[in-house]
Amino acid sequence: MTSDVVLRRGLVVAALTPFVRDTVRVDKGRFAAQLQALGREKPVAVTVGAVESQEFQVLTRAARLGLVDAAREELPAGVPVISGVSSASIRESIALAGEIAKRGATVAAAVASPKPWGAAPTAEEAYRWFATLADASPIPVLLYNNPRLGVDLSVDTMARICSHPNVAAIKETSRDEAKLLGLVNRIQGHAHVYTNMELLFSTLALGGSGAMLPTSGLPLAARLVEAFEAGDPAEAARLALFFAEFPSRWTNLGFLPAVKAAAGLMGLELGPPVHPWSGLSEEQLAEMREFLAKWELLDYYAEAAK
Repeated sequence: MTSDVVLRRGLVVAALTPFVRDTVRVDKGRFAAQLQALGREKPVAVTVGAVESQEFQVLTRAARLGLVDAAREELPAGVPVISGVSSASIRESIALAGEIAKRGATVAAAVASPKPWGAAPTAEEAYRWFATLADASPIPVLLYNNPRLGVDLSVDTMARICSHPNVAAIKETSRDEAKLLGLVNRIQGHAHVYTNMELLFSTLALGGSGAMLPTSGLPLAARLVEAFEAGDPAEAARLALFFAEFPSRWTNLGFLPAVKAAAGLMGLELGPPVHPWSGLSEEQLAEMREFLAKWELLDYYAEAAK
């Protein structure tokens, strides 16, 4: 597996993007503090500006590249940086791949997206888009499939994309265990198969590589992986029940407000969603605080920094 050069089995964490109040400017101090906290957790890799929960859609090219610079500066040596290159323009995605490579990113992540006019791509078009990027990118590519973003690629299409020698991994977020089974069967061994935190236990049990998850999901997921790798599937299954409620219990406003709020309650304040979007209510925050306390996660990152 050529992707072993840059990635391995375990947890890839998506660093959330904090903003200066009521602007789309990245709060560099909070972002640096988050990266330092993540570095202490020793994840498989850290992603910046790659998935929708990182709010990359509102960032300029300079801001996206600044996230890579910060990650390379703040993370320990040897922690791979996966940076997003998604764009409606394939030329822009290729240009971004070149720029992030110069700054030390090790993988370029791209979302399977609708065409610029909103229609879903055909299987051939999706393959052609990713093959074009992979052909031109100086670093390996990660395919990100998320139906909530308007495209849900088939197992056949994803397997074909991942057969490209410069595609290192896939993040599959359909939460479909049948699709997970097909991907592990078809792809694992050539490219890494990462899923979401809700399917982490299933992914490990089926032989997949792990999960890509936000900052607030990392500590509990790390306990789950440790239990599973130690040969204690019963404990790993118990820990997986955390994700039966988190974050879905608080996602009436979408995924991002819930996981950003949780990070704050865990001692890593990253602010609200980008202006003008709403965060959780005080009642929801109180419920989440009680839930996190039950799992011994309140102020986790603050305590770990001492």
